Amino acid sequence: MHNRCQPRGRYLPVTRTRAQTMQVARPKNQLARRAQLLAAARQAIVEHGVSAVGVRDVAEAAGMAPGSITYYYPSLPELLLEVYSEAVERFCTRRWEIAEQYDDPRERLVQVIQHGLPRERDDQLVRLLYEFSSVAVRNPGDRAVWTTLFDRQVALYQSILDTGRGVGIFELSGQSRSIARNLVALEDAYGFHIVVGGTIDYSAAVALVQHYASSATGCALGEVATNEVATS
Repeated sequence: MHNRCQPRGRYLPVTRTRAQTMQVARPKNQLARRAQLLAAARQAIVEHGVSAVGVRDVAEAAGMAPGSITYYYPSLPELLLEVYSEAVERFCTRRWEIAEQYDDPRERLVQVIQHGLPRERDDQLVRLLYEFSSVAVRNPGDRAVWTTLFDRQVALYQSILDTGRGVGIFELSGQSRSIARNLVALEDAYGFHIVVGGTIDYSAAVALVQHYASSATGCALGEVATNEVATS
């Protein structure tokens, strides 16, 4: 007769079946595979254009079968939405994290401007955003995501402007929301010049945006010295 107070098999070694082991490892593998597909999607869109890219193009760039693509992303729009999410992470979330490392609103504003423009022509994510702009004109779903990205960047700038005015550093030339919208619009315009290889490079674009921001805030932002902050 077994002692009811002693759990049976308490000291037996616990082993996993092969299926259980695969189930444990799968989430990590899925994350890596999704990252691989996102990189492939970026490459395929840059090469073929967002209006022409297909599942086979992404599969070829990833070195995978088309069926593997649809396993992780049942439809191509879902995959494209993930690329949008990367843009939100870079231009909204990360920039806010960078800004928070500075107490002076002037330094915050300069840092946000510097990290809102592509430094090189081959900035893949920025090139993708300009590719998506043509789709957003025709597709309500893409237009909504594009608008959200714009509005979040505006909110970031507006927060810095309102803080600077609140502590008496900025004397705004107009409503903070209007100034913030102009700053984001300037980023979009000058960023396009950079990625298409126009006459305006990163340094010139930063100087031009800061010149407008200086006029709008009453501060000489070009004289503000900031230390580079790691973005990774």
